[in-house]
Amino acid sequence: MFYTCQVMAKPLRTPSTQIGPGVLRAALDILDAEGPDGFTVRAIAERAGVAPMAIYNHFDGMGGVLEALWNQGFEMLRDAVDVATNDPVADLVSAGLGYRAFALANPGLYTVMFLHRFRSFEPSVDSIHIAARAYQALVDNVERCQSLGLFPRASAGNAAQVIWSACHGFVSLELLGINFCVEREGTYALLLETLRDGFR
Repeated sequence: MFYTCQVMAKPLRTPSTQIGPGVLRAALDILDAEGPDGFTVRAIAERAGVAPMAIYNHFDGMGGVLEALWNQGFEMLRDAVDVATNDPVADLVSAGLGYRAFALANPGLYTVMFLHRFRSFEPSVDSIHIAARAYQALVDNVERCQSLGLFPRASAGNAAQVIWSACHGFVSLELLGINFCVEREGTYALLLETLRDGFR
């Protein structure tokens, strides 16, 4: 009598070194395609091809995923606005253009950073410092402009807040599809010129 032994193949597991990047890519894909409404641990796990428990093991749940995206976003934003040449005024305009380019190219990250409050996420002190460094790049640029006589009636921090608020408002409306200008790039350039010249 012959007996046939069937060896069950073990399911392939995603290597642990790939889980983190894969989960973050999946999370951004969902945010870019669906926004916050479809953003759940189960949806991220399914798109990343991992078990939901892997997200809890590697990120301590949704909050950890969001913090990783927050940190990534603000590090990228700092790179986009940290412009320093021998022309501070031109650098200020370049930083504004970089801000919009970053937001339009990374709507999912921008959503995590600015457009939606996720109940499962409160940024840590370290993450707040990362965000603050991105803002400080703008403040530093304003201070360089002040050495040339711009923004004489405002502190660098206050002027930077006004500039950021205006750029953020324009970009946020654009991302939300609430933008009625005929030529968006030209209108945004006009906004930057108005901010630059209005403080003289």
